[in-house]
Amino acid sequence: MQYWTKNGSIPSTETDGTEGWQPAPEPPTGVPDGKELVWLNWEWIVRDPKPQDRAGWQWNWQHDSRTWVESAWQTLPETLPETLPETLPELPVLPELPVSNFTTSQML
Repeated sequence: MQYWTKNGSIPSTETDGTEGWQPAPEPPTGVPDGKELVWLNWEWIVRDPKPQDRAGWQWNWQHDSRTWVESAWQTLPETLPETLPETLPELPVLPELPVSNFTTSQML
C-alpha cells in the first residue's frame, strides 16, 4: 500500500488531490507492548511513551539521541500583583513630520 505525506503531515493512503504530496514509508507493524508509534521529522519512530511531567519539570523528546530528557520548566508567577497603577505614565507627543507618498512609477 502506498502512503503519502504533505509538508510532513502524518502519512495517509489518500491525498486531497492538491499538489505537493510526496511518497512516505509504510508504518512499521508489530509495535511492542508499552511502546508508541509516532511520525516525527519525516520518519516513523517506535519509542517509549512520554513520562509524566512533575512540578517545575517537563520531559522533551530529543530526536538526535532518541530519548526523553527531563528539563526545568520556567513557570509564570501564580498570582498577579494585587494593585495596578491608577494612571499610566504620559507618553511624549511626537512632532508631525512631513511625509511624501510615492508610487512605484515615481521611483527609479
